[in-house]
Amino acid sequence: MTANSPAFDWFAFALEILAVFLGVLGAFELDNLRDRRAENKERKRILKLIHRELKANHDIIDAANLTKAGQVLNTRTMRNIWEGIASKLSVLSNDDLLGEVTLTYFDIANADRNFDMYDEYARRYQQAVTSEKAAMKPELERECAHFKRYATKIVLPQIVKVLKLIDDELAGKLPKTEHVPPRNGGKRVP
Repeated sequence: MTANSPAFDWFAFALEILAVFLGVLGAFELDNLRDRRAENKERKRILKLIHRELKANHDIIDAANLTKAGQVLNTRTMRNIWEGIASKLSVLSNDDLLGEVTLTYFDIANADRNFDMYDEYARRYQQAVTSEKAAMKPELERECAHFKRYATKIVLPQIVKVLKLIDDELAGKLPKTEHVPPRNGGKRVP
């Protein structure tokens, strides 16, 4: 074969095209790999932040359960991290975990409302005259029992469950779920 033969030119041209194609494909793959690593790093960072905030909330709510009827709580749970990462939740690759975390923060918000209702009543109780306190005491005790029951039966177990799920996710023990909305009334189709 000579340099002027058509087969030689086509072969060289095909090799050049193949080399360019493989180079571009390789660059895309490296870029995708870099993006996946960055997303995975961000996902882990977000999960660790949520874990830390939920652990603090667990301790706050657990301590609030020591309140005796008539004492003012003066406590609030933390939701700053949750509110700050709302726009980044798409990096969480496990829909089941995301749903459980969202439910947990909903329960925490409800616990805060229960705390507020109790606190309002406890403050009125503390400012009441002695004759009014006797009439207010049964309601005060019901309010106190209500927020403790909600915290103990609903919120604290949910937080413990999610902390374990986050630990499992960070350790790679949870299966990945697809970002596909469930069909058939919320039941997943195999």
